[in-house]
Amino acid sequence: MKVLAADIGGTSTRLIYAEVDNNKKDILAENIYYSYQYENFNCLFDVFVAENNINEKINKACFAVAGPVKSGEASVTNLPWSMTEAQLSRSLNIPRVKLINDFIAVAHGVAEIEDKDLVILQQGTECPVNKDAAVVGAGTGLGASHLIWNNGCFLPKASEAGHAGFAPCNQLQCELLNWLQQQHTHVSVEMLLSGRGLKTIYQFLHEIKHIPESLIVKKTMRETDPAQVISEYALAEKDLLCQRTLDCFIEIYGAAAGNIVLHYYPVSKLYIAGGIAAKIKNRMQRTCFIDALINKGPMSSNMKELTVKLVSQEKTGLYGALSVAAGI
Repeated sequence: MKVLAADIGGTSTRLIYAEVDNNKKDILAENIYYSYQYENFNCLFDVFVAENNINEKINKACFAVAGPVKSGEASVTNLPWSMTEAQLSRSLNIPRVKLINDFIAVAHGVAEIEDKDLVILQQGTECPVNKDAAVVGAGTGLGASHLIWNNGCFLPKASEAGHAGFAPCNQLQCELLNWLQQQHTHVSVEMLLSGRGLKTIYQFLHEIKHIPESLIVKKTMRETDPAQVISEYALAEKDLLCQRTLDCFIEIYGAAAGNIVLHYYPVSKLYIAGGIAAKIKNRMQRTCFIDALINKGPMSSNMKELTVKLVSQEKTGLYGALSVAAGI
């Protein structure tokens, strides 16, 4: 049986084509594309099929979308793409097509990744009674999912937690929120916990807190993705503004992840996924992320019992979508 899966994001889209026989998956083709270079998903699909000389009929497909999925319809939050299961089934000539939220895909993928792809940020206390978990991840946007343990496996539930309001946790973050509220009627946590969020924090610290900006960094950001530049200079400890930006980002990340855990509580594990965490994992292993995560007043002692793992495998969502495709 031939199956296709995709992880569709505002920045990039990954596709994978496989032969599935019982529980065995044989990967036949896999590619990544810049989403914004294509008018719609069908155009990207045609390129993938042509590049990989796919001539056999595809039996099933699952497409994970970075945005809400309702009644078999979806639109990508940071991309002008809309799609439905029925339309995709007809136009791509695939009998069975399923659309799922991207963090539902990540949740399915988390159950299959190996220990080598996980970094323990906090070792908690194993609870034999409660095995529920949560997954949170920042990339082009911020996603979250509740993993409910049911009959020996996780039952993932989608959310749009990234669009909830940003809740500052210290004086600097209060100033950041006040600055953003002068520009926007709603300040979501995703506006800060995303690639563009890194640039926003950078601008705030330079313009409002008057941390000097390096001319080299400024020039490089004109030529390269600003989030990548900020992260690289911060990790190399070559630029103070970039370092302060990443530190602020990580503190906000930890606090927001803790808030999401409380909404789903009780849970025994938290997985930190998404493209950004994997790239800055060395910085995430410092104490500021966990300190912000567990700083929850009367619930702080409960948060210390939580096992927190960083997912370093960037294809987790794609592999989760493939697993769903094989099972539909």
